[in-house]
Amino acid sequence: MSKIRFYCGVSAAAVALAALTSTSAWAADDATKSTTVEEVVVTGSLIAGTPKTTAIPIAVIGQEELEKRGSPSVLDVIKSLPIIGPVLGDSNQFSTAAQGRNGGGTFNIRGLGAERTLVLLNGKRFTGYRSDTNLLPQAAIGRVEVLKDGAAATYGSDAIAGVANVITRKNFRGLELQADFRAVPGSNGDYTGSALYGWVGDTSNLLVSLGYQHRSQLSNTERDWVLQPYLSNPSGWSVLGNPGAWTIKNAAGGTGTTVGFAVDANCAAVGGTPGFTGTTPACYFSYLPFDNLVEEQDFYQAYGEFNADVGDSGKFHAEALYAMSNQPDYRFSPGYPPTSGPNGPGSVNVFSVAGTNPGFNTFLTQTGNAALVGVAKSATATLWRPLGNGGNNSTGGLGGQSGSRKYEELHLSAGLKGETGILGAKYDVSATYIAEWQDQQTTDILIDRLQNALNGLGGANCTGSTPGAGGCQYFNPFSNAYPNNPALGKTNPGYVSANANDPKLVAWLFDRQKYRAQQDTFVVDAVLNGRTAITLPGGDIGWAAGAQYRKVTFIQQIDSPYYNAQVTPCPVVGNTSCAFKTGPYIFLGQNIPLRLEQSVYAVFGELNLPFTDKLNASLALRYEDYGGQTGSTTNPQFRAKWQATDTFAVRGSIGTSFRGPTAANVAPTGTTGLSGITAAGNNFKSVDFFGNPAVGPEKAVTYSFGGILQTSNLTATLDYWSIKMDDQIVSVPANIVATAVAGTGNGSQTVNCSSGLRSLITFNNNNACVQGVTVGNDIARIRSDTTNGPTIETNGIDLDVNYRFDDVYEGDINLGANVSYVLAYKQAAFIAGGVTVSSAYDAVGFTNYDRLPGTIPKWRGQFYADYNRGNHNLRWTINYVDGATDNRGPTTVQTGASANCTVANAKAGTATNCQLTTLGLELDHFISNDLTYRLLLPNDMTLTASVLNALDREPSKARIEYSYDPFIGNALGRTLKIGLKKKF
Repeated sequence: MSKIRFYCGVSAAAVALAALTSTSAWAADDATKSTTVEEVVVTGSLIAGTPKTTAIPIAVIGQEELEKRGSPSVLDVIKSLPIIGPVLGDSNQFSTAAQGRNGGGTFNIRGLGAERTLVLLNGKRFTGYRSDTNLLPQAAIGRVEVLKDGAAATYGSDAIAGVANVITRKNFRGLELQADFRAVPGSNGDYTGSALYGWVGDTSNLLVSLGYQHRSQLSNTERDWVLQPYLSNPSGWSVLGNPGAWTIKNAAGGTGTTVGFAVDANCAAVGGTPGFTGTTPACYFSYLPFDNLVEEQDFYQAYGEFNADVGDSGKFHAEALYAMSNQPDYRFSPGYPPTSGPNGPGSVNVFSVAGTNPGFNTFLTQTGNAALVGVAKSATATLWRPLGNGGNNSTGGLGGQSGSRKYEELHLSAGLKGETGILGAKYDVSATYIAEWQDQQTTDILIDRLQNALNGLGGANCTGSTPGAGGCQYFNPFSNAYPNNPALGKTNPGYVSANANDPKLVAWLFDRQKYRAQQDTFVVDAVLNGRTAITLPGGDIGWAAGAQYRKVTFIQQIDSPYYNAQVTPCPVVGNTSCAFKTGPYIFLGQNIPLRLEQSVYAVFGELNLPFTDKLNASLALRYEDYGGQTGSTTNPQFRAKWQATDTFAVRGSIGTSFRGPTAANVAPTGTTGLSGITAAGNNFKSVDFFGNPAVGPEKAVTYSFGGILQTSNLTATLDYWSIKMDDQIVSVPANIVATAVAGTGNGSQTVNCSSGLRSLITFNNNNACVQGVTVGNDIARIRSDTTNGPTIETNGIDLDVNYRFDDVYEGDINLGANVSYVLAYKQAAFIAGGVTVSSAYDAVGFTNYDRLPGTIPKWRGQFYADYNRGNHNLRWTINYVDGATDNRGPTTVQTGASANCTVANAKAGTATNCQLTTLGLELDHFISNDLTYRLLLPNDMTLTASVLNALDREPSKARIEYSYDPFIGNALGRTLKIGLKKKF
């Protein structure tokens, strides 16, 4: 991934800066609690100055503030900030934004996307590829500063929405051990442990931290509101299930005359829902009982930094971080549905089972077709998947497939700063190296292995050509092969033990896609700063100027020959000249090895203009050159602050920003993700994400203005902000494509084969599209290309208020509110390749599940009351997220056979056996009440106890897979957390 490197100095540790936000709190870290404000470099600027004079809107959360909140995880801190839009971290599996980054945590300022928020560690880019907040050194965090304004002129072209700067603790002495446990109903709980050591000498200091965090698996079955009936929430249900629906033939290999059709027996008994798709009987299958709300995760961080004085004025700084995020048992559906068969793309009748299969005659008998025993010679899988309600007996647990995700990072940075001795100028030079590794493993069934096993030629030890002999085995595709639904605990009355599938055979059907990627980012920064000889009425003009070079190398490795599209492009292994090169997997796509390089050059400058004691301004300018088709850009920014009275000030800023395409954006290949497609009755379909070498940069204009009111006990800020972004770099949303071609409904509605977007969809029946015949459920997979999308115009208001009451029953009370209100989030018409993908709309107040940018509530807020008395501190926090409307409107579900079950017909009352489902059309707001008590004990010990979501509020129901919106509500329920810290 390619993002601009930048320079940012260390931010101020000062009470005056904290006063700019209601959530600010400082810890005078283990040294003195002095309130002296010294000249430092503030986040958002390159010039040394006092925080009190800044015009920059910054939210600050200090280490003591974090402790008063019960030492929340970085993810929980991020989610509590009202300015943050949808973020990853919990239920990522079905989110489009999560494809390829499951288990990652993100910052997403203003809801513009995590890729447009720059994340820093001590003023240096935290990652060069993807900023996963789970990898931050949590034990060493001293404070988090969030710049709520565009800052491309200072930091580089990625800081469109803002900057999050995580700063480690300073001047820490001694050893600190900390542990906490969070009890989560339905799981084994979450727990952390850390050790922090600091040494401070006369001219140098050292900080070392080790951290470990664990999240326990939380199954969907532990929350009854997740598993909704099909007629209430068809999301998470698939018409391609097991038990399945079969077309019975009188000849081998699925040929000959059709002599019958049957839905396999025991559908309802094992957890399915008997129903219809159009006029075809089916057994709907829900994969959700086999998935998790929270995956088992382990996070490790080892961090160290060393600082030393060099000579008379020099200061040396070096830091190193190694971190890892690991999901060793990532769970998903027992088996994916087929979107390709031996002869090409398709889901319907692309596989056949031989009449000699051990389960075949039992299937006929159990479905009332005993008369066909001996007549029927085969059957084709009409609506079916290899593994469904019976689970996957080769993976343990509740029966879902098991994959893994692992992300590692090595972050090294060293720099030297001091005085040049020339005209009072100071220098700051540094070099940063970041190495990031991804290891993702996902399983899927190979097409030819499955068909061979259906014919009795399956198994790793199959050496002959006689079905069921010479080490060859049959795979039984019918419901009589499994005893129960292991996730729901439902017994299968039609189980025949003699027909059970060998777990080793089931495991052999699968190939493990092994994807490994490494990105190396090397950055050199050089900055000069000082003051000019020109003096304005408010003081000397400050200046800074510098240059930067960054090189990115991205390497993608494909360890499985089946996963490599250059080696195995066709459904049948060994064939490389097929008409439809969909690969050898029944569902997932493929990838290819890659090596990409990119270099970026930048020069920048900044002036600080103290026009008077009351009026201060700054001007910054940055030039960056990406080279190639992306080209170069120049981005200015102007900020100003006027101190109108002793207690009231006005501030504002305006600037431009720029973000070039990353290495992944321009790569000619991509990855396969999964998404519930509205046009296919929300059935789960493959989405193939591809890069685009021709994609251009995105550009934005940002401005803000507001006021600051500050008295002895009151601090309040009110800011208006606006961002207009053109040519946003985005993947064409699969749901938008599918809806444009196939409309909305339960999947039985016919599609428009002449749509301009038809080429982006692969249909069943070898990609055939017949007008008036092909329906939404015939969608097999969708192509989502990276492109330059529509213009975004978003604006809103931020309000921060904090009031302190002194001497209340020998203590202090702080009351605060932090609110962000989004006035507009307008998307212009989306036109790709000359074809209108979607019309213009305003996303505010809508869930936007089928379009950009995802859920955008009108407002979010955090309100708190904090009482501190001696060694005791009690905090009550209310987190509020506004509700939203599902812009998709209602959808339809069939209660019986129907040839006209569409939304329009259902609304008109003319549809047969068809009803509208209205679950989740209006999502309620979510309120979480959190209580935390902190007690300072003797011998430098601290005890914290929290009740989070104390009223046990459940999230509002939504018509998506998990039946709730993770960007509004919380799935954990009421949780209890206790922590203990000891300093030596």
